[in-house]
Amino acid sequence: MLLLAAAEDGHAQEANPTQQEVDYVNAADGTPLSGYLSVPTGVDESPGVVLLSIAGTEVVTESLVEAGYAVLAPIRRGFVSVDPLLRATYADLGGDLRAALDYLGSLPEVDSGRLVVIAQADDAPPAMLAMASSSSPIPLLLVAPPAFSGVQEFRREQMGLARRDGAGGDELLALDRYIDQIAAIALSDAQPYVREYRLGVLREASSVDLPRNAAFPMDERQARFLASPLWRDRLSFEPQRVLASLRSPVMVVIGEEEANTPIEAYVDSVRRGFTAGSREASVCIVPGRTRHSFSPRTIDVVVRWVDARLREAAPAEPMCREELPG
Repeated sequence: MLLLAAAEDGHAQEANPTQQEVDYVNAADGTPLSGYLSVPTGVDESPGVVLLSIAGTEVVTESLVEAGYAVLAPIRRGFVSVDPLLRATYADLGGDLRAALDYLGSLPEVDSGRLVVIAQADDAPPAMLAMASSSSPIPLLLVAPPAFSGVQEFRREQMGLARRDGAGGDELLALDRYIDQIAAIALSDAQPYVREYRLGVLREASSVDLPRNAAFPMDERQARFLASPLWRDRLSFEPQRVLASLRSPVMVVIGEEEANTPIEAYVDSVRRGFTAGSREASVCIVPGRTRHSFSPRTIDVVVRWVDARLREAAPAEPMCREELPG
């Protein structure tokens, strides 16, 4: 069932965001955090949205603020130096989200009883885990989250990039075996420095290399990335299991044209997770891509769904569909 709603007449359509950088702390581990806060002007108390994304968030933030929502866009730890991020686990990043929610809800101009989390792509797994373990989970909108197990996602991405670069036949078979070897070391119980050493030895001895991409370096630093606690959690993540444990309203938005993503299998995997999970769960398929951008259609879906969750607005004409074409 689609849970989309029309814009209310009561939206602050004339409101302009007043963005400021704010600081707060993850109380669980003492990590100082910061983010960009945008609040509608001329409104005494607004519902709040925590927006987790490393894509450009200005346009979606502006649309949400114009619709009458206060928006906090946290700056991911490790933004300046990647080491704090690599050392972080998904539990740490989930704690960062809870800190953001606590901060946003503490503001006098925000209604702490009406909050939503929006998480895109690689920011989605920690948000999913945080809401699954929360005693009072809040509505969660996931934009292009992983739908397959961590190693499957990694294999799919790397094989897709290799095919893009013209690899085939024996090259793909060798890469597939190399991915298995990487995963075995990265998921082992050894300490990170031991995993890093073993991955470095493996890379030096291998006749193949991972395809060039922006997720990690292509030199000797690659071993440090793949051996990190962050990548261990990424490779061990099981989205179906976590989706099944969610009890708050949740929607997954995915673009029809995501690179290297088999949409039919993706949607099927998400729905399998929903089967035992939240009763208010839906999949929204939109044109184009959603992994690293917010298209006008995606933004419209986001605002309508947030409206339905925080304003209890009546359902509108759907802007997305659950079923695949044809």
